[in-house]
Amino acid sequence: MTENIIKKIKEADLVLVGIGEQLDLGGLVEKEEPYQRGDVKLRESGGAWMLPYLKKIMLEKAGSGRLGLYHSLAQCLNEKNYFVVSLCRDGLLGKSGLDEKRIVEPCGGYVRLQCSKKCCTELFPVPEGLLEQIRGFAEAGYKGDQPIEPLCPKCGSALEFNNVDAADYLEEGYLEGWMRYKKWLQGTVNKRLCVLELGVGMKYPTVVRWPFEKIVFFNQKAELFRVHDKLYQVAEEIGDRAHGICQKPEEFLMELCQIMEGRC
Repeated sequence: MTENIIKKIKEADLVLVGIGEQLDLGGLVEKEEPYQRGDVKLRESGGAWMLPYLKKIMLEKAGSGRLGLYHSLAQCLNEKNYFVVSLCRDGLLGKSGLDEKRIVEPCGGYVRLQCSKKCCTELFPVPEGLLEQIRGFAEAGYKGDQPIEPLCPKCGSALEFNNVDAADYLEEGYLEGWMRYKKWLQGTVNKRLCVLELGVGMKYPTVVRWPFEKIVFFNQKAELFRVHDKLYQVAEEIGDRAHGICQKPEEFLMELCQIMEGRC
C-alpha cells in the first residue's frame, strides 16, 4: 500500500497531508520517567511553571529518531505542490526539510511565548539562557536556586507557551499560516488531489479529519488515504475514493523511509 500511495502522490497535481496527534512526541515524553520525576519535584517545590520548558528540553532530545522519518516524507513531497496541516506541537516538521511556508500548526508549539492573561497579541521569544538554567536545575536534582519565571513585559503576568495548553490560547500565532493554507486550498478545485492523513484521531476532528473528508467529497478528482491503527474508517459518502489503512502512522513512515532510501 505504501508503494501505491507514493505512486498516487507522484501522479497528483497537489498533495494535502494531515499529521495527527498519534505522531506528537509530547505524549510519549510525558510518560517517560525523567519527565514524571520532574513533574513531582517541580510541583512540590512550587516550580510547576517550568514543566512545559522541561518538556521542550526533552522533546529536543527525543525527536532525533522521528525526524529521520519526516525527512523521508519531505523527500517524497519534493517538487510537489503540497501543504501540511499538523496537530503536533513537538516542532519536528520545521526541521524536516519541508517548506515552512507550506506547514501550518494550529495547536501551536514550544517556540514562542504569550501572555497568560492575553493582554496583547504579541508573541515573545524564550528568554536567552532560560532553558540552560532549567536543564541545570533538573540535573542538580531540582535543588538550589530556582530559575526566574519569565513575565509579560506589557502587564507583568506570567508568560506561557503559545499552544493549546495555554489557559487563553492566542490563535494569532498560527493565523498567518492558516490563511496561506486556505488560499492554497482554493487552488485544489477540480485538480487531482492526493490527501494523506497520518495518525489523525478525534481530538480535534474539526481541524483535519472532517474538513479533509469534506474536501474529498466535493472534489471528485481527490483521493484520501487515512492511516491510523484504530480510527482508520472513512465516511461512506467518499468510500469509492477513500482508503482506510489500519496501521500505526510511525510504521507507515518507516516503510516510506525504507522505500525512499532504496531509491536514492
